[in-house]
Amino acid sequence: MEATIRINTDSITPEFIEGIKKLFPHKTVEITIQPADETDNILSNPVFTQVLQDRIAEYETKKQIISLKAKDLL
Repeated sequence: MEATIRINTDSITPEFIEGIKKLFPHKTVEITIQPADETDNILSNPVFTQVLQDRIAEYETKKQIISLKAKDLL
């Protein structure tokens, strides 16, 4: 059995760890931690998708320089 879990680090609790242990009882597991790719999340939201498409179109037509800050993406 293989499982991929996306979780915010704020949600990792002792109960979460116990849940993993119940999924894989008495097994050696390999856990890889890396930041998640948010592309699917962004594209699954029609509002975010439209904003992204609009910004790409503006960039391609050179109408506007696009300046983004990380806080604007949340």
